[in-house]
Amino acid sequence: MNFELNRLQTFTDWPADAAISPQRIAKAGFYSTRRGCEVECFSCHVKISTWNYGDQVMARHKDANPSCPFVLDPSTSGNIPFISPLRSIVSPPVNLDYRDEAVRLASFENWPVPHIVTPESLARAGFYSLKAGDNTKCAYCKGVVRAWELGDVPDLEHKRHFPYCSFVQNTINPRTQGSSTSNSSNVVQDENIASLIQMRFDINNLNELGVQKHNGPKKVEYATEEARLRSFASWSPSLIQTPDTLAQAGFYYEGVGDQVRCFHCDGGLRHWDPDDDPWTEHARWFPSCSFIKLVKGQEFISACALDNTDQTNMGNNKASNSRNQREVTERELQKHLVGPAALAALRIGIDVQRVRRALKNKLRHTSEGYKEEEADSLVEAALTLQLEEDENDTDEDSRIREQVTAALSAVVKAAQADPTGQAPKKSAADNTSNSPISLEEENRMLRDARQCKICMDAEVGIVFLPCGHLATCVTCAPNLEDCPVCRSAIKATVRTFLS
Repeated sequence: MNFELNRLQTFTDWPADAAISPQRIAKAGFYSTRRGCEVECFSCHVKISTWNYGDQVMARHKDANPSCPFVLDPSTSGNIPFISPLRSIVSPPVNLDYRDEAVRLASFENWPVPHIVTPESLARAGFYSLKAGDNTKCAYCKGVVRAWELGDVPDLEHKRHFPYCSFVQNTINPRTQGSSTSNSSNVVQDENIASLIQMRFDINNLNELGVQKHNGPKKVEYATEEARLRSFASWSPSLIQTPDTLAQAGFYYEGVGDQVRCFHCDGGLRHWDPDDDPWTEHARWFPSCSFIKLVKGQEFISACALDNTDQTNMGNNKASNSRNQREVTERELQKHLVGPAALAALRIGIDVQRVRRALKNKLRHTSEGYKEEEADSLVEAALTLQLEEDENDTDEDSRIREQVTAALSAVVKAAQADPTGQAPKKSAADNTSNSPISLEEENRMLRDARQCKICMDAEVGIVFLPCGHLATCVTCAPNLEDCPVCRSAIKATVRTFLS
């Protein structure tokens, strides 16, 4: 088990909701014993079976056995590290010329989503595979595009995300302009449908339509109410606000005083008064939180809004959204930028600006940088920043509007096909099947259709866009990034009410 890869392969039965990831545990010298969350060091054979969110694995290892050869010096303990997957994510082989379309096409071996977008179309659009999920990269502008969806055209996506790329300007633009005239008749037809929809809706104002842009939670480990409740183990019983009400309102306890934080928007509150209601305070101080919008609705948020003067005067005492951040000097940042963790990240190709940002965020929140054994955590933080940059594209709202327009177009077409809006009449033969057994089965199917597919308890109440599936309740929907039915990325949501 001195090979890190072999240790990693023992975690096939590792719980999906465990506090620590298998990669971090294997890197710290442990392999799974396949007994719950118990792991064992390959070198000193010390065992650890309990893990908490925020644990530093090497620190736990050192506490358990400070004389372990791996803890003292991993390089002389016989450990064989495993780093090739990380290299494949951030830096493809440098000896390949990806400006050659044939080389780009060869990179799509074992491409995971050929049914969504084909390797041929991606290679033709200038992209090659990064061998990590559906992440692709332009051979010319180095722009990364991921989360490909059914219907995406690589040429158009490349042009939309990176309009100033030399390949876009010299190859894609002439190619797409030549094909645009052939689709003119379809465009006219689409414009007629769009104009029909515009008579009923103002599509440019998504809020008036009840369409809400969807973002995943900031703290996935506290996405469930049970996980948030567990964080209140040391909560003072003298406070009026109970762990139950706080957890229901989306808060978890940070372990300091009475400070809690929303798992979804990361907004923090403290200094609770006896008459404070968690839902009301959440909506008052963080009205843009998607969790509040889905569960309580915009009317509740508007009713809870504070007067601007009151909010300014009370803001420093009640809200703690900044997590007590401090200023980080350039000298301090430079000191950590030449540290072993930062140098390890830079050596494998992580952009220096993203490393700087990841270091600065860590220093702001904890006043401590990344230690040498935390190099993988720094790389993960820098890659997360890159993915967030991709997701925060400024054209996202217009894309959502296009998807909503398409969904509404389908509604209009359905109404035109059946203007009466009535269900088809049953024939006399159909009435013969109305036995008690068939009615019981029909009632069961209706109950299943109205039941949340995640918690299997509450009633469904959220429609995901653009796929259009009605599958979860208002409590479970904020925890998801992909539709549980079709696995497509959720771009927006609409609150629905069954009647």
